[in-house]
Amino acid sequence: MSLALAGCAKDDQPADSGAATASDTNNGDGDGDPGETGNSGEGEDDGTDTEDPSTSLTFVPEDDFGGVSECDPFAQDCPDGEKCVPYGSTGGNWDANKCVPVTGAGVPGDTCTYAGVVEATDDCDATSHCWDVMDVDGQNVGVCTAFCSGTADDPICEPGTSCLIANEGSITMCITQCDPLLQDCAAGLACFWAVSDFQCIFTSGEIPTGETCGYINDCEVGDTCLNAEVMPDCAGSACCGDFCSLSEPVCPLAGTECSAFFEEGMAPPGYEDVGVCILPGA
Repeated sequence: MSLALAGCAKDDQPADSGAATASDTNNGDGDGDPGETGNSGEGEDDGTDTEDPSTSLTFVPEDDFGGVSECDPFAQDCPDGEKCVPYGSTGGNWDANKCVPVTGAGVPGDTCTYAGVVEATDDCDATSHCWDVMDVDGQNVGVCTAFCSGTADDPICEPGTSCLIANEGSITMCITQCDPLLQDCAAGLACFWAVSDFQCIFTSGEIPTGETCGYINDCEVGDTCLNAEVMPDCAGSACCGDFCSLSEPVCPLAGTECSAFFEEGMAPPGYEDVGVCILPGA
């Protein structure tokens, strides 16, 4: 399964992306209402649901994609002095890969500048790409982030990170892992479930618990965007709901209770206590 991320617009403003968390019949498209099916892979459910959280999110509607790639981000098969990076072939969202010159020497973890989703150049080295980009005094500033190595079926990242494969495979980045109960990400990021792991993803809004959302990172830190069917009195197709601790359950929103995020026995080590505040029995 791949997920879809929104990129910088044509004017190179920072991305306002999020992740839809509606089911395959009730999809978030950014406005909190049912919309186009998100890019969730080969017919998989793209909703956050406590029975199968491994199929949890998409960022933009499927019809935003369709670019043709000229290189393979896993193989990094560009000519010498170039690297294979994601870019927006239509000017809006990352949807393909192209070779761009390596113009800098920043290593993973270094601060970087980014020329925008269309040009897609940065001042990172050949092993990394500028990610988690934010507008700082009119300049796109981010962090050099390593490309995944290995293959799409068997991606490899350094310990403490895991491979985010997104936007039809155009994005293949080693993203920092995190704990949704601790929200232990850097400033400007929050801990969300991203296809197969909890990862630090840039935030785009501060919608409070119980309010309508369209993307997973619309919500305030500590929340995620959940299908309306599991939330009380949700006015749209999805609403913000709290992560919670199963061992010390606290659900501030009336009518919700802390339910396991993973199926019994399926939680990865260290995440056995993770729950979400949803309607009882949902």
